[in-house]
Amino acid sequence: MERSNNPIENTQSHDLEVVTPPLSLEEKSAPRKRKTLLIFAIVLAFILVIAAWMTWAGLGAVKALKEVAFHSSQVGSAIEARDLAKAKAELDSTRESFGSARQKYNLLAPFKYIPFFGSYFKDVEHAFNAGSSGLEAGDLAILALEPYADVLGFSGNQEKLEFQSAEERIIFLANTVEKLAPQMDEIGAKLKYIDNELSLVNELRYPKSLFGKEVRPKIITLKKTVNSASESIGAFQPFIKLLPTLLGNPEPKRYLILFQNDGELRPTGGFLTAYATMNVLKGKIEPGVSEDIYTLDNSFNSKVPAPDPIKKYLPLVYNWYLRDMNLSPDFKTSMDTFTEYYKKTPVAPEVDAIIAIDTHVPVRLLEVLGPIGVPGYGGKFSAEPDPRCDNTCPQVIYELENIITRPTYEIREGRKSILGPLMNSMFANMMGSPKAKWAEFFAIFTDSIREKHLLMYFYDQGSQEAVEALGAAGRINSYSGDYLHINDTNFAGAKSNLFVEQEVAQEIQVEEDGSINKKITLTYKNPSPPSNCNLEAGQLCLNGILRDWIRVYVPQGSTLNAGRGFEVDMTSTSDLGHTVFEGFFTLAPQSVKKLEIEYKVPAGLAVKSGNDWELPLLIQKQPGTKLIPHTITFNNGKPKVYEINSDSELNLSK
Repeated sequence: MERSNNPIENTQSHDLEVVTPPLSLEEKSAPRKRKTLLIFAIVLAFILVIAAWMTWAGLGAVKALKEVAFHSSQVGSAIEARDLAKAKAELDSTRESFGSARQKYNLLAPFKYIPFFGSYFKDVEHAFNAGSSGLEAGDLAILALEPYADVLGFSGNQEKLEFQSAEERIIFLANTVEKLAPQMDEIGAKLKYIDNELSLVNELRYPKSLFGKEVRPKIITLKKTVNSASESIGAFQPFIKLLPTLLGNPEPKRYLILFQNDGELRPTGGFLTAYATMNVLKGKIEPGVSEDIYTLDNSFNSKVPAPDPIKKYLPLVYNWYLRDMNLSPDFKTSMDTFTEYYKKTPVAPEVDAIIAIDTHVPVRLLEVLGPIGVPGYGGKFSAEPDPRCDNTCPQVIYELENIITRPTYEIREGRKSILGPLMNSMFANMMGSPKAKWAEFFAIFTDSIREKHLLMYFYDQGSQEAVEALGAAGRINSYSGDYLHINDTNFAGAKSNLFVEQEVAQEIQVEEDGSINKKITLTYKNPSPPSNCNLEAGQLCLNGILRDWIRVYVPQGSTLNAGRGFEVDMTSTSDLGHTVFEGFFTLAPQSVKKLEIEYKVPAGLAVKSGNDWELPLLIQKQPGTKLIPHTITFNNGKPKVYEINSDSELNLSK
């Protein structure tokens, strides 16, 4: 009999066999899905934890960095306010916030090893390294300032020296300032380290803007600022070492002070109208002679033929006089020429150096001092606007011009020699001024150098190199990028530069091959009424017809395409390592003159940045001039206005 395969029906079987039905596909994949979901949940939780951790650390670092920015700006404000104690306190607060920010960043530091993201974290690390060195440089700077806090008008220094007179302060500087040199070396080394760290940050990794705020331009500006500070401290170091020598320690020094009248603008700042001498011994300053420039010219026996520009544009002048020898816009070049002939005049005092100042210096001093008197000249001299010159010139300038240039039937010898007594009177008032004004006098000195109202020229090569490094020598510089220097010369146009206002517009287009097409529009305005310049009227002739010989210095190799608005055809020459476009125009009172110059600049100056171009541009200011606004349009971008009151290096981008 055949055995049944059914276990239930098989009565002879002693074992119960259970058969499990086969699993469906869904039932087979369920454990795998649960495992995948579990892994996904773990990974997601890990990512969320990491994200939360990064957010917590990042927000903490951002908050601390905002505090760093606030306190560091307060350090700058305290220095400007000459409050040394507050500057030290804010520097300590900056250090505390900086430490907190770095602590939060250290929590994120491992991410610098992650590809792509790592480069950004490394940039932050370089920035922190730079910031740490910056704090150390700040400590060194305050330490260097402390001994001179009283001299420079700082308050809040508990260990300051007290001086009874300004003369004592200058003597103290002469005897001790050389001790600053090692500290300046240390500060310079710190700034160089900061510059190196920031150079490792690639700004091209960052967008131009994010959420409406600039990113890449701010990084570029920061790097350029630090680089400039590093170069400036390097330039200042030789001047600090030279300062005792300048102040007559250990050997006495004699300086020739040249007065440049910027109302009659000339290439180096103004017509050379008068001179004086100043003797310095171990910080003690004594005034010397004071004379009209014509005293030198009258004793100058040689007849030097006038150069072509004078023959062309200065009426009835056929010889070259000392008063006209500042024809080069490079102050050293002009003074080399001036000195060559100055030494041939029998009445010329022997000097060690030449210091040239224009009218901005006495006006700025009188703004601080208030009205002062000058023995022998009666009345008061002040910096208040004078209605007699349409409120465009200070009272002191009108009075000086009234004394010096008004036609008179009387013979008055040495009328321009008043400039020496005026400066002596101002100097005496400075010496007796309260301590609160010392800082303002120091600012006038530094601003006058920066804005080129005070220029220096030394016969000693080492001293000359020091003032050149400081930017106080009025040099025309070479430059690897685009370059612009506009130089105006007033040839027999009265004192009309007192009234003339100037604006510059630059339209710059970089072509595909890197060459540059430029159009410069120069606008000259004289809104004031004319003076009565008839000699028989005997009135003061200030505002006459400006006769302007203009030179525009641009990169070497540039080619002139067009020049419009000039009274003679523009010419192209070469001077001081630059191509120069020359022209001539006149400007009457109550009129406007527009000049246009179009030219092409050779390739190689602009730098390719992605699909765009960037262009470094150096604008060098003419000595003796006021602030001039430059409106610059780069590659059809939005026009930007730059107020140029000193040599300015710009980085143009669209």
